[in-house]
This record gives sequence, structure tokens and C-alpha cells, in this order.
Amino acid sequence: MPSNQTDRALSDYDLTVNRLLSKLAQHPTVVQFQAAESKLKATSALYALEVEMKALAKDAVLYKKIGKVKAYQETMARSKVVEAQLNNEPILIDYRRKMTAANELLQHLLQNLETQINEELHREK
Repeated sequence: MPSNQTDRALSDYDLTVNRLLSKLAQHPTVVQFQAAESKLKATSALYALEVEMKALAKDAVLYKKIGKVKAYQETMARSKVVEAQLNNEPILIDYRRKMTAANELLQHLLQNLETQINEELHREK
């Protein structure tokens, strides 16, 4: 493929990706998730607890993988305490619901793209 065609193909690809991202950013599910995320971040104490809980959960998984049983148990216990604090917060409940919906949207989109790409690849053979 000559350079001009390669450049044009890349340009078309970049344009298509940018259009997809723009449309996705305007999707109501994504807009609602971003709004919920902004509210959570504005409540810095809750956001800090959410970040701490995620970090503790990651640490616990690591401790379990490397066989540090006591560290795993202590980290999981702390994570559960933080999680219990967060589970009753309406802002966080809303954020998690909207994050789940946005994730499901993205998974659906990716599955459709994968299917279309695979179908196109099989047609070309």
C-alpha cells in the first residue's frame, strides 16, 4: 500500500474512532455515569474511602497470591469495614449502579464490534 493510501487509511481510522468516542461520550448512560462520578469525587471523604477500599482489595489479592495469609486476612477485614461504611451511602450506590450500566454498554459495544470484525474477516477469506 503506497504511503498516501496508508496515511489516508490511518486518517479514516482515526476519524472513525474519534466519531465513535464522541457518540459514546454523548450516550445517556455514559453522561449519567460521569455525573455520578463527579458527585462522588466532590464528596472527597467518600471518594477517598472508595479509593482506599479498592486499594485494600487489590492488596488482599496480592497477599493471597504470594501466600501471606495473615496479611491477606487483615487487609480483607479492613476492606470489609470500609465497604460496610460505603454500602449505605446513596451517592455511592448511585455511582456503582451507573458504573455497572456504563460497563454493560461498553461490553455490548465491544462484543458487537468483535462480531462485525470477525464476520468481515471471514468474508475476505
